[in-house]
Amino acid sequence: MSKVYIIILIIFTVYSCKKENHNGDIKIKKEHYNPTEYFSFPTNIKKWQNYKEITVHDSLKKVCGEFENYKIQGYINQYNQKINWWSIVNKKDIQADNVRLEYRIIDNKEYVNQYINYNTRNGDDTINSLFYLKEELDKPHILRYKFYIPNKKNKVNTSATVSLSYFSDNKEIKTEDLKCLKKNNYYMVDVHIPTDNNLIIKGLFEEGYEYGDGEMGVTDIYILDTLK
Repeated sequence: MSKVYIIILIIFTVYSCKKENHNGDIKIKKEHYNPTEYFSFPTNIKKWQNYKEITVHDSLKKVCGEFENYKIQGYINQYNQKINWWSIVNKKDIQADNVRLEYRIIDNKEYVNQYINYNTRNGDDTINSLFYLKEELDKPHILRYKFYIPNKKNKVNTSATVSLSYFSDNKEIKTEDLKCLKKNNYYMVDVHIPTDNNLIIKGLFEEGYEYGDGEMGVTDIYILDTLK
């Protein structure tokens, strides 16, 4: 791609945004960004009003503030990176879309690993959310993980796997790759866990997909779980 074309594209994009939003309020369309990019707009602390912070300990602070009509709360580490679970709640409209999202640090960069859309009236919107749940089954030493994936378009081909590593006393004791079973708008997998107490499970869920127009992609969720 030539430098001239890039410059023209940038100028056209800026001009279009200004023309469409002459009042200065740029409308951010979710489909134009990946989750980390999209949520970086409302969680940008520098853009907040009524900013407050509370020190939890030396490496963790709880922060809160306001962005447009939304009240936002979350956590930052000692490097001012967003981590753990955040909430974005509309202060004026009880039927508005709100979100809970998890920030993780991947390769020393902020990464939105999970997000759950919801509103006060109807609860969680699992169709348009990305997250995982853990269920304890009646069978001993077996857990069920469910992975909810947003479906923007109909997928013609999908498959999903999860890679897990088990740690006890900071030592890796088991690894495995498992195929996930598709159920409606989520995938599920039953995991046979070792009998050790105080287990830490780390892993990665990956869904490969293809749309009818030939577009292909991958959706992933990092897993971190503690069993006591």
